[in-house]
Amino acid sequence: MKFFLIIGGTGVMGTSAIKAIREHFDQNIQIIANWYGKEIPGFKVEDADHTIFGDINDPGCREEIKQYNNGKFDYMFYATALGDVGIPIKDATKEQIDRSNKLSFDPIPQLENELDIGVTVAYSTFYTIRHQLSTYGAMGYSKENIEKWTVDSGESSKHACIRAGLFESASSRGIKLLLRKTSKNLDNLKDPLLRSYFENSPSSEGIKKFEAGIFAEEKEAYGDCRTNKEDLFRAHLELFKSDNPVFINVCGKKIWPSDKPLLLKQYI
Repeated sequence: MKFFLIIGGTGVMGTSAIKAIREHFDQNIQIIANWYGKEIPGFKVEDADHTIFGDINDPGCREEIKQYNNGKFDYMFYATALGDVGIPIKDATKEQIDRSNKLSFDPIPQLENELDIGVTVAYSTFYTIRHQLSTYGAMGYSKENIEKWTVDSGESSKHACIRAGLFESASSRGIKLLLRKTSKNLDNLKDPLLRSYFENSPSSEGIKKFEAGIFAEEKEAYGDCRTNKEDLFRAHLELFKSDNPVFINVCGKKIWPSDKPLLLKQYI
């Protein structure tokens, strides 16, 4: 029997991972899914065999995870993140970066040390394109940490990463909300590219222009755009089919492998 651990089982990536696991592997599997938010008594993560509620930084939550198969998992998918966005990556403070890493990156090596994991899968995005450099804030550094970690497979588990183009998520919604708030005073928008979207336009129209700008840049750089849940599902299937995958990239319908991390020092 194979055991799968999903950290962040209710998010877009977590649900895509669960769907792909069910599609690719036979029925002799167990999926343990963790989620955290406003607690709902009796809530079960869809298509998971077991649901664990709790903050992954809480030792009690991690102890509960260890009760399954003595803490041994064939795969762990780390599909949760939280950090300050809506500002240029280069403007993120050390405090903001540390706060972002606390949930978005730091638990990954900690869980590797505490559990027996075959393959650990994390998630990233194309944070070095012009639009993301302008808005991804502290999360940019957390994603870079994930990418550096991906190519530095340690002794505890193999590392892989799914790197995805823009899709609708809590992070993308957070960026749009912050931009709408910030754009009410154009003096707050120091970046000329961002500012151009909101000048002489209502904030709702500026957000549409901003999103269109991201899609145009992704299509020019990577050949497609407008990534959706089905594309993310197919990217997970590609990861399962690949021999020793490093990065599985997905942007729109286009999916391709690579082995190099995106490094911020080349862009900021």
